[in-house]
This record gives sequence, C-alpha cells and structure tokens, in this order.
Amino acid sequence: MLFDISKAVIEELHDELFVQKQVSVSVLRLDKIHPLISGNKLFKLHYFLEEAITSEHKTMLTFGGAYSNHLAATAHACKLLQLKSIGIVRGEKPEQFSATLQQCLEDGMQLKFISRQEYAKKDDDAFINNLKASFGECTIVPEGGYHPLGAKGATLIMGLVKDNSYTHIVTATGTATTLAGLLIGARPEQTVVSFPVLKGMTDNKTRIKQLQGRKMNLRTC
Repeated sequence: MLFDISKAVIEELHDELFVQKQVSVSVLRLDKIHPLISGNKLFKLHYFLEEAITSEHKTMLTFGGAYSNHLAATAHACKLLQLKSIGIVRGEKPEQFSATLQQCLEDGMQLKFISRQEYAKKDDDAFINNLKASFGECTIVPEGGYHPLGAKGATLIMGLVKDNSYTHIVTATGTATTLAGLLIGARPEQTVVSFPVLKGMTDNKTRIKQLQGRKMNLRTC
C-alpha cells in the first residue's frame, strides 16, 4: 500500500442480543487509517494513484459534488504524493464553498464547476476527450472510483480480515465499487451482504458484473 494501513483495527461489538443469538459481530475501523483519506476511499484510489505516480503527467482528475468525500480524499492523497489533482464539481460555482471544497482547495486541487446537465455526460467518450483537451493527459478516476481498478483496490480490504473466520461481510453500498472488491476478495464460504444507501440503486448486480466481469454471491438488503 502507498499509505500505512496498520492503524485499521477490528473492534468487537457487545450487545445482549448478540449473546442471545450466539453470534459475534465486529467492525473493521478503516476510518482510523487517516483522518482525511477516509475509510474505503484510500483502497479504491490505490491503483489509480500508482498509475499517476508512474506516469509522466503526474496528474489525477476525478468527479464529485460539493460535499464529496471522494474529492477530498483524492485531493489530500495527491498532495501527500506530490501529484497534481483536478476536481470536476457537479453544479454551478457557489458563493460560499462547502468545508469539503475548501479542504480540496487547501490541498491544491484545481476545481472546475459544471452544470448538472454537463455532469450527467461525465462517462461519455466525447466529454472525457474534451477534458483531456482542456487539462492535458491525466489519470481519470470515475466518480466514487467506479472502475475495475477501484474494485481491485477494494479487494485489499479483505486482507485486513484474512486471519478471522467471519461468515458474513456486511457493507453499505454507493457505486458498488467497494462491494465488487469485497466479493472478489471474499472466500467461497463467506456471504457478502449489501445495504444500498443511495436512492434508485437497483442495478448493483449489473454494476458488479461491469466492475469484475463475473457473477458473485450477493445478498442485497
């Protein structure tokens, strides 16, 4: 890993219900790794950062809203690794920046605000080509790290629990990138349980197939 992940710890939760049901429940505290490059963000960015470090352009470009932890994590990681960062922000430039965007600026990220209509085209080839024409060559990270490289990075999370015999791995799900990585890294006898947290997220199985090219054992709640 590009950053020290030794601060991640597994904390067992205690509750009378767990005792009654004879189950053990633990939380993997990825939030303890770094205060700004939070939780799963570091893992999803890992291989994109490696690509940018070894490139000639030394630049990463990514997408997010005004309160995007993904933008903030990218900006800070790039600052620490002496990479240039560019953030394409959904919506018009506000009169007052959110604390998240202010942090991005403090970490040296160049921000470009675009309308929501333009932002909806962020995955189109023509839109991406226009960005490269404007900013030059760069490593482009889709919103939330939604890309096979992001999923590959998320598989590294399972290395933190490899010595424990957990039967179920439970995660909140946004773009499904972390979920795809956990499914790749899980053992055959383990069940991965997903709790979608965004409205209208009904295509997780399709997303997983796109991210990893194969069907996996998934339970959505």
